[in-house]
This record gives sequence, C-alpha cells and structure tokens, in this order.
Amino acid sequence: MLRAKISDHFVSVRAKVVSLLTLIGAVMLVLSGAYTLYDFRTSLELRAWSRAAGVGDAIAYAARNAETFADIEPVIQAVAGATTLKGAAVADADGLIVLSSLPSWKGKPVEIEDDLEPGKTQAVAQQRRLGGYGRYPGDYALAADFPRMNRIATVLIRVDTDLLASQTVADAWHLMTWLVIAVILAILSLSLLVHRVVVAPIEALKRYAETGGEGKAEAAGPDDEIGIIARALSDSFRAKSDGEARLVVLAATDGLTGLGNRGHFKAQLAADVGAGEKLNGHNAGARNVGVMILNLDNFKDVNDTLGHDAGDKLLQRTAEILRGCAREGDTVARIGGDEFGVIMPGIKNADDALQLASRLVRAVGAPFRLGSQDVQQAACVGLTLYPQDGRDADVLIKNADLALSRAKLEGAGACVLYRHELHLRAIERNTIERDLRAALAKDQLTLFYQPKVDVTSGRVVGAEALVRWRHEERGYVPPSLFIPVAERSGLVVPLTKWVLNEACRQNREWQDQGLTKIGLAVNVSAIDLRRTDLTDTIANTLIRNGLSPQYLELEVTESMVMQDVDVVIGTLRRLRGLGIGIGIDDFGTGYSSLAYLKRFPVKRLKIDRSFVHDVADRRDGHVIPKVIIDLAHALGMKVVAEGVETADQYERLEALGCDEVQGYFAGRPMPAAEFEVFLRNSPAGGLRGEAKAAGTAA
Repeated sequence: MLRAKISDHFVSVRAKVVSLLTLIGAVMLVLSGAYTLYDFRTSLELRAWSRAAGVGDAIAYAARNAETFADIEPVIQAVAGATTLKGAAVADADGLIVLSSLPSWKGKPVEIEDDLEPGKTQAVAQQRRLGGYGRYPGDYALAADFPRMNRIATVLIRVDTDLLASQTVADAWHLMTWLVIAVILAILSLSLLVHRVVVAPIEALKRYAETGGEGKAEAAGPDDEIGIIARALSDSFRAKSDGEARLVVLAATDGLTGLGNRGHFKAQLAADVGAGEKLNGHNAGARNVGVMILNLDNFKDVNDTLGHDAGDKLLQRTAEILRGCAREGDTVARIGGDEFGVIMPGIKNADDALQLASRLVRAVGAPFRLGSQDVQQAACVGLTLYPQDGRDADVLIKNADLALSRAKLEGAGACVLYRHELHLRAIERNTIERDLRAALAKDQLTLFYQPKVDVTSGRVVGAEALVRWRHEERGYVPPSLFIPVAERSGLVVPLTKWVLNEACRQNREWQDQGLTKIGLAVNVSAIDLRRTDLTDTIANTLIRNGLSPQYLELEVTESMVMQDVDVVIGTLRRLRGLGIGIGIDDFGTGYSSLAYLKRFPVKRLKIDRSFVHDVADRRDGHVIPKVIIDLAHALGMKVVAEGVETADQYERLEALGCDEVQGYFAGRPMPAAEFEVFLRNSPAGGLRGEAKAAGTAA
C-alpha cells in the first residue's frame, strides 16, 4: 500500500547520500587541485625570487665599489653562468641596457612601470622586447646604487623559471596524489559512518513501513532521533494492527445483539458453500447447506407502542433464543432491522430444515414479559437449500428472501421453503414494475368510471375512478396484479398523482359540457396517506383543473386508517378542511376501533362486497350490512354498498336504509366516452323503476 503511494520521482536516501558525498568528494578534489596549483605557483615564485634576490644582492654589493659599469661586468658574467639564470643586465637612468650577460640585450630599453626600492629585488613585468623569455614569468629587477659614480642604475635579472617549474612539478604531483588519497579515504570513512548512522536505519524503517509493521524497526542508536522515530513507528503499527483487528470484529458484529451482521452472514455462507463444493465434488449430495431468514411480525408496532428500548430488548431476546436453539456449527446473524439469518451447514434435507425453523418460530413466539406488558411475538421464516436452490451465496440469500415474502403473506408462524415458482413470480413482478414505469412515462394508462347511484331516486350521484392499463403485449393487466407492485416499488405515488389529475380534468370537462355535476372518488394507498405533501398535491391538482373540492372524494381502506392513526387523522382532517369528501372502503373487513372511527372526518362508509353478496339471504345475510348502516347513520355518515349485482340485493339494501349502491347492477366500469353517454341518458329514477319491474317479474 505504501509502495503504491510512492511517487514516480522518488529518490532514495541512499541515492541522495551517495550523490551528496560524491559532490563533496568532487569539491574536495577540485579544492585539492586548486591548492596543488596554488602551491606549485607559490613554490615556483619563491624559488625564482630567491635565486634572483641572490644574484641581485651580489650585483648590488659589487656596485658599491665600482667606478664604472665595466667594473661589475665580471660579476654579471659570473652570475649569469648559473644553471637557473638566463641572463643579467644593467640599465642606465635612461632605461637602456649598458651592460649585459647576453649581447643581444645591449642597447635595448628596459620598461619598468613600478618604482623600485633600492637594494630590494622584486618581480617586474615580462620584458618582451628583450626576447628569449620562457613560459613562466621570471624577470626581476632592483635599483642598485653606484656611490662612486653617483648614479643609480636598474639591475635586470632573468631567472630560468621553466627549468625551475620542471623541477617543481614533480613535488606538485606528489602533493596532489597524497591529497587525492586523503580525500578518497575521508569520503569512504564518511560514507561508512553516514550509512551506519543514517542510511541503514532509515532504509530499515522504510522496509518496516512498506511491510506494514512486519519484523522489527531498528535504529543505529536507541537514544537518537531515528531511534525515537523507530519506536514511535513500531508503537503506531502495533496500535494500528490492534485497532484493525478490533475493527474487523466490530465490522462483522451487530452492536445490539452481539451476533454477526449481514456482511459476516454473507461471508460465512460463501465459506460454507465453498466447503460444500469441495465435498460434493467427491461425493455428490454429501453436504447440504440450509439458509434460513426469520422475520419478526409487526416489530414496528412494538417500537411505536412500547418504545425503542423495548424493541431493542425484543431483538436481544430473539438473538439469545436463536443462539440457544441453533445446532453446533450453525451461524446466527442479524441481517436487518428485525430479520435474522441462520446458516445450517450439513443439514440432511428440507424436512430437517423445516423442523428446525418451526422449532425456532415456536421458541420466539413463546409469551414473555416485556416491561409491564405481556408480549407474544410472532415470526415467520423463509428457507432455501444448497445446492438444489443455488450454488452462490447471493442467490441463496435472494431465494430465502423470496420464501420469506411468501411466508409473510401466509401469516404469523409460517415457514416457507423456496420453490422455483417464487422466483418466477419475482421475475413477473419485476417485469410488471418495469413495464408500469414505462406506461406512466408514455401515458399509456386510462381511467374507467363506475357509477354510484342514489338508492331512493335512482339518480347517478357519483362515480369511482378506476385505473386501467392496456399493455401492448399482455392486453388489459388486472389492477389486482399491478397495484400491489406499484405499492411495493413506490410507483404508487406518481400513479396516484396521475389518477387524481386525470379524474379532476375529466370531471371539469364534463361540467363544462353541461352534464350533471357529480363527485368522483379516487382510491389512495397507505403510502399516499402518510405523505406530508398529499394535501398540497391535491389542492394544487384541484386549482390546476379548476374543479371545486366538493366534487372530489378520496377512498381509503379500513385497515389503512388504523396504521399511524394520529398521523392519518391529521391528514384526513386537513383534506376535509379543503372540502374534499372522505370515504372508508371495504368497511367491515378490518379491525377499526369505534373510538377512532368517531374521530375520523369521514363522509361515507362503503360496505364490502363480501357482505353485499349475502344481503338478500332471508336468514341472516342482512345483519352485518344493517349494523354498518345504522352505525354510519348514527355517526352522520352516508353508506355505499359495492358489488351490487342483482335486483334482490338492490331492494334489500333499500329496505335496510342504504344510501347509495355501486356495482354491475347500477353500471359497470366504463371508459370516459361511454360513461359520458351513460350520464347523459340516465333518467332520474330510471334504475329504481327497472329494479321494481325486475322484482315483479321475479
């Protein structure tokens, strides 16, 4: 991981140190060369000056007693014969040489820019006019006093510096050699020291860091800075390793129950399936693996009524029961809010899996005390088996979920084993969801309208808007098939918006055509009813279509209004405050409380068709409809009976005091154009006359 983060321009400490030491060595070699050259030139100048000074002193001494220049000629000739001298000369005050050891110099001028001190030999500029000079400068001069002649003359001395240089260069090479050796030894010693003290410890720390703390971080000295860093890095990796180990455990554990979580469940299932694959490769069917998903029924009600602390205790109790009832080697995990998973490796067959599942459901469902309440928690289970239902962990979990969905439909305590038909149904639901989404986008849905007729007058007083879907390939898809899919997938929200808008638009259009003004009822789902923006959505729809609220009615089921009662009552009251009618559909099939029913701002109760079917029965089929009608009238509500199909049912409901009827006897669901004709041609009281005629004929 660290290696992956290293830049492409990474340069190691070793390379940097080598480069630095090489640079230092090069600089030291250059300085050694410069020093050798300096020493060479200094030695050459010193040796040349000492020879010139000796000759100058000799000539100056002879000049003290000379009466003429010729008197010192023997001295000049004598000193000029030395091996390191090229020549000597004396120049008069006018600068012309009057006496010289070299005949070619006589009469030539001597050019000396600086003033000469008497008796002091000093270097002067190369006298190029005299010729015969060498590679290195070697001309020296001094002012010689001739007291007997009362004159001061210039003595010029030329040293053979080339010869002296050839003698001096050998010493320079020796010096350079020793300096180079000294520099190399110094660099090597420094390299070894730096490598031991700095480079090696840092490289060791780098390897330690790259391996994620494997091995041991060492430094040259325990008390230096690198030693401190090594200890800190070691402590950091140790803490990180311990922390990662704890995180691995925490990441695989559910914090509330102490069981494994969904990730752990899935990983363990994959491992058990892999082990089964190896065994089954040698002996087919040798190792089955059962997968069970258990769901607590109505767990949300526990949180809502007893509080979340009670819900947590219930989950902890369930975890303890599952852990205690599971076989040795089984894996128990909490894979969701109120869902638990059990992996059963080595299960013999489906019957054994079902027996274990039933035992767990019975154990979970045993009555117990939760705070001050006696609770009996029901559960249901979905089961699947490896290898017959799948050979992949994801597939097995998905199949167990499908079986659990079916178990929820069958009711509390159900244990359902996965069957291929469940998969086909899931595919069918997915297909319907996809096609319904496309139908909404392409506006392929239509509304049918079923009339509601006043029992006394026979007049059409309203209609229920029913959504219909004509599929391009399937033909008409029953609402009982696609409405549950829409509710489960969330498509019911845009579907309800479309139905509301289309129903309001159509009703406004009929009113503009002068037809009888009637109310249209639209069914809303539990999801719609819990939406905080439902009131605003309906108000905007009415305003957009210019329809008065009194011509719109919302129908909700009895079981729907009993969920989140306070929230539902608030929503219904806001809708009723807009002037919208509220009706309870399928009344009598749920478990509504009369205390709650009194609080609901309901305008109509609709008797479920299951009670209307037997209403004409002369024995006791009328009892429940009569109770519902009397209850509604006592609460100031009207009653609508749905599913009225015969004249006997119609007359019996009229006798019981029912206000309105809806069903094939009154009118089947019709598309908008057909319902418009029906509304135009339906005379007041016509249906009542037909009912009486039919009764007389009977």
